[in-house]
Amino acid sequence: MRYVLGVDIGTQGIKGVLLDEALNVAAKAYREHDYIQPRPDWFEHDAEKTWWGGFKEIVHQLLKKAPISSSEIIGAGYSAIAPCMLPVDEDGRPLRNAILYGVDTRSKKEIIEITQMLGEEKILETAKRPLGTDLIPPKMLWYKRNEPDKYSKTKRIFTASNYITYKLTGRFMLDYTQAAGFGPIYDFGKKQWNGEMCKLLGFSSDLLPELKHCYDIAGTVTPRASAETGLMQGTPVVVGSGDYATELISAGGFGPGEVTLIYGTTAIISMMTDRAPSVKGLSVTPHPILENCFFVNGGTATMGALTKWFRDNFGDLEKIMQDRTGINAYTLLSCQAEKIPVGAEGLVILPYFSGERAPIHDPLAKGVILGLTTYHKRAHLYRALLEGTAYSLRHNFEVFEKCGFDVSRVIACGGGANSNLWVQIVGDVIGYDQSIPNIPIGSDIGSAYLAAKGTGLIGDLASFITNRRQKDARTVRADPQNHARYTDYYRIYRRLYESVKSDMHALAELAENHMGKMAEGSFRLGEADR
Repeated sequence: MRYVLGVDIGTQGIKGVLLDEALNVAAKAYREHDYIQPRPDWFEHDAEKTWWGGFKEIVHQLLKKAPISSSEIIGAGYSAIAPCMLPVDEDGRPLRNAILYGVDTRSKKEIIEITQMLGEEKILETAKRPLGTDLIPPKMLWYKRNEPDKYSKTKRIFTASNYITYKLTGRFMLDYTQAAGFGPIYDFGKKQWNGEMCKLLGFSSDLLPELKHCYDIAGTVTPRASAETGLMQGTPVVVGSGDYATELISAGGFGPGEVTLIYGTTAIISMMTDRAPSVKGLSVTPHPILENCFFVNGGTATMGALTKWFRDNFGDLEKIMQDRTGINAYTLLSCQAEKIPVGAEGLVILPYFSGERAPIHDPLAKGVILGLTTYHKRAHLYRALLEGTAYSLRHNFEVFEKCGFDVSRVIACGGGANSNLWVQIVGDVIGYDQSIPNIPIGSDIGSAYLAAKGTGLIGDLASFITNRRQKDARTVRADPQNHARYTDYYRIYRRLYESVKSDMHALAELAENHMGKMAEGSFRLGEADR
């Protein structure tokens, strides 16, 4: 029997799968981890410990669970959160923690400066998306300015998935889909790095990787990587991609008007198209496996991150019950929230706890809870959080519709799609039914599919997935009456941001100044101690 390996590195955990030669699941594994948050708007990972260490552990778990010989694995694929920024020195050693994707909003000033330098229209034309915290160049500029000693030693800039490529094969490569996350320093039309734009922004193009398709073979497992992972030396390794891309591949939303909605730490809404428009509120990425096709994307900065925040800070009882009964803490919280009426009895939450991405693209946006009274309990707040994320998704769907993208079908996937309550709330708010595929889906599954394609185990991957996904296990129907009720709350949601936006920005400035003074004071104290 032959097998392919798929691993995905997420914000809050890493998962892996082994598929047999019929692409059925032979073994699965999961390991939870956390992010590092030195300041309120900073999100980081220790790349060596979290990414590479997690990858190694997952592979070892899978080899024990199957159990199979590593010689039976004919190809390895992987994906990861993207785009992240990890600088390394000439020996490939990380010079700092990796700065995570759009949830990290430290580069607000750099976004403003680059936008003023290039102009919004030029950026939109070049990058096919507005400049925001979900792009690499502002993070690179922040790093260059704030940590110049480390920057001077930097020889390469990695994101998460291609750091695994490097650790496995010694090759420095990136796929075209993730390259779009480098914004204006990537030439979208020519599929190459934009040297002129690199010079304009003060970056050397030598920092950037070679570009390939995500299913291309990057190289083979080196002797050192073999000793550390348990994979056989010489095993082919594909280039891999971002977690959103491999999740989309596994869900198979390849038809006209089909939207894939990923319930992840963040939410991603993607529709396949044969054109690459420049839309202010949305972004465009090259399709990972289909030539001359693209994904038009919207997305939130926080989705599952909010439920984790609530569980970790207000769900101690549920965590104890999970340990005692084996029932997931999120399930216990949802059971309580399910008893709360639509609208959480007068609560509206802006879920901008890490700024917001599409469609407002405001890194200074903050979370707001409106309508609290002494009557409200924890369950009200939890339901209102779920509803707040759904309002953000509806805002994205409205931009799709205004731009002429007709939605024919919504496919739901991602970890949050396992919550019946959450999926129902989202459907009722956006007004669309959602199809839940009956085949195994996930970014780890999609990564294994890439390995299957790259090694020739399967030829036409799109047709294979589409045919496999024909029957849906279930369809979550949107409730028209609840949709009408939610529309009233949604109008308040939309007005609320506009009403408090200036105060959000003023508050962000106050917090930034305060944190700066604290950091300066700590530095002076350290100098005095020495």
